[in-house]
Amino acid sequence: MIDFLIVGGGFSGIAFSWELEQKNISYKLADPGLYNSATTVSGGLINPITGRKSSLQWNIAELLPLIKNNYLLLENTLHCKLLYETNILKIHKSESALEEWQRAQLNINLLPYINNKFDVSLYNRFLDFRFGAVSINSALRIDTEMLTNKYFNFIETKRIKRVIEHSEITISDSGISHQNENYKYIVFCEGINALKNPWYKNIPFKPAKGECIILEIPNFSTELIIHKGIILIPLGENKYWAGATNTWDDLTTEKTLAGAEELELGLQQLLKVPYSILEYKVAIRPTIRDRAPVVGGHPNYKNIFILNGMGTKGASLSNFYAQKLVNFILYGHEIPKEANIKRFYDLLRE
Repeated sequence: MIDFLIVGGGFSGIAFSWELEQKNISYKLADPGLYNSATTVSGGLINPITGRKSSLQWNIAELLPLIKNNYLLLENTLHCKLLYETNILKIHKSESALEEWQRAQLNINLLPYINNKFDVSLYNRFLDFRFGAVSINSALRIDTEMLTNKYFNFIETKRIKRVIEHSEITISDSGISHQNENYKYIVFCEGINALKNPWYKNIPFKPAKGECIILEIPNFSTELIIHKGIILIPLGENKYWAGATNTWDDLTTEKTLAGAEELELGLQQLLKVPYSILEYKVAIRPTIRDRAPVVGGHPNYKNIFILNGMGTKGASLSNFYAQKLVNFILYGHEIPKEANIKRFYDLLRE
């Protein structure tokens, strides 16, 4: 009998399977390797200061060393570069945005992550700084395409290369069965496919559509991530990831006029130089209505679990909550309250 069946190979599925790899616990991971998954389309950004009010990520002091350690081990195992340490050049969009940032800095916990004396002169030719800018320190970026490609090659013999239909899965007290294989546990890390999951469909998901572009800016080269409403992430050779929109009324994976106009307006407000669009990408993020992840088991079944709902923070939160879920299943450790699925147990019992 195999220990785990992991359904979904985005940030959460990879993080969970990597925890099992390090403990030499058997598993299979099911994922078709779609080009437009929420993970591969994302910019892979880990920002210590987040949100419209520029708040400190609540557990960033714990997250950063965990992420760095995990990705150092992954890089050594996969023989590739995955994690980049960088700073974010945060450019204020307006006078009111500058004033809001000045208020945010009254929080002394932000100070270790801020450099207000950043010299913007090197970028005046390319970027609009009319309201000033600051540098946010200790940011990280994950190369999401490299991660999924290299990791899936690494687990080739443990991977099921397709979407598993929920109707194919049989759950009983004695274990999980799928395609003539038996497992002790199943962990659903399936992103928005959870909306069709018969065991977890009552969780109040609120999926969000994100659109982004890959562009080229001639003669502009930087290792900084640039943030002025829209985010520019350097990919090398004057190419950049730019995004992303966030909407809830259209959950198709098709490009929208509104999304394209929002991205174009953001680039117009940021760049002083021309650019060319190389590729347009769309994905649907798995978010929960209360904006917190959902991690844990099921009130009616002892051997099925979920690790989902990371939203825009899959890159920063997946390692943390994957570790918590492994420790919950194997050792009975409690899952942190903010993400614990127990808050939805009444809905799941219906």
